[in-house]
Amino acid sequence: MTNRQEYIKKLREFWIQNEVPNITDENAKFLRNIIELQKTKNMLEIGSANWFSAIQFGFELEKTWWKLTTIEFSEPSQEQVLENIKSVWLENIITSIRANALFEIPKLKDIYDFVFIDWMKRRTKNFFDLVYDKVEMWWIIVVDDVIKFREKMGDFWDYLEKNNLQYNILPIDEDDWILFMIKKIEKLEFRVEKDYSENINK
Repeated sequence: MTNRQEYIKKLREFWIQNEVPNITDENAKFLRNIIELQKTKNMLEIGSANWFSAIQFGFELEKTWWKLTTIEFSEPSQEQVLENIKSVWLENIITSIRANALFEIPKLKDIYDFVFIDWMKRRTKNFFDLVYDKVEMWWIIVVDDVIKFREKMGDFWDYLEKNNLQYNILPIDEDDWILFMIKKIEKLEFRVEKDYSENINK
């Protein structure tokens, strides 16, 4: 077992013991396959938790030396992300930003070919609206935990319907399902009014 594998094993034990929310192994495998098959070059993650998803994506992206940007609001969580990224030698692959994604996403200058949204479910519609123009046509947006937290996601589903956006709900594991979308519409007709406050708990 390599030092990397030993470190991941210890992190997993910590994750389970402390009930830290992270994507499952099945989801990680599926999403890594997508990264490999579509030859992802520039990925954006909204919600890092503390490590698992970002590191799994990073392991796949480092094979071709492409990049991941991950945004996390919690200072303790982001500190763990930075420590864990360094411990598995992914500093040149992963950029971790501590910020409120609602205000950080508009500042991002890059265009992405894969966006993964897994944070603050009641703000899913806002995150989606903000990242949509930053995703290249015919590339991918994934939203995690769309069945378990369906009620918290509120009017996100109406928003998708109003904009005539096609998507698939995929049962990747027993824990929950993901929303998988390929961007096929250049501009959204119905946009979110930018009326949210800086109160992240709103």
